[in-house]
Amino acid sequence: MCHQYKGRIVNIEKYQVRATYIEQGVKKSNQGKFKNYPGGNGTYVIGGEYLGTALDIKIYVYDLNKCVTLDVYDEILQYSGKKRISPQLMAKIESREGCKVVLESMDHKNFSLDVGQLVD
Repeated sequence: MCHQYKGRIVNIEKYQVRATYIEQGVKKSNQGKFKNYPGGNGTYVIGGEYLGTALDIKIYVYDLNKCVTLDVYDEILQYSGKKRISPQLMAKIESREGCKVVLESMDHKNFSLDVGQLVD
């Protein structure tokens, strides 16, 4: 049975998730091979990877007296039918900070949010 919980948006944060690859412990004799990479003293950044974008919504749930954080980036893209979140849409979402929302959960641990509450 699905339970509904009332909450208030505490924080909204959008950021890019990236991984950086480093090479550590490079001996002095081998450091010349890494002169084109940023770093020094035996530690060099040899690459990186873009893993995606996240839009975390932190919500205080009144009934449970705790905060939950949800990544709603993909759901907002699907709901709006866009490929990215425009600055105007992001401003609309950020304006919802402090507003009340309704969450749903089956097991009191995994929550879902109807993103229409953020976008409409």
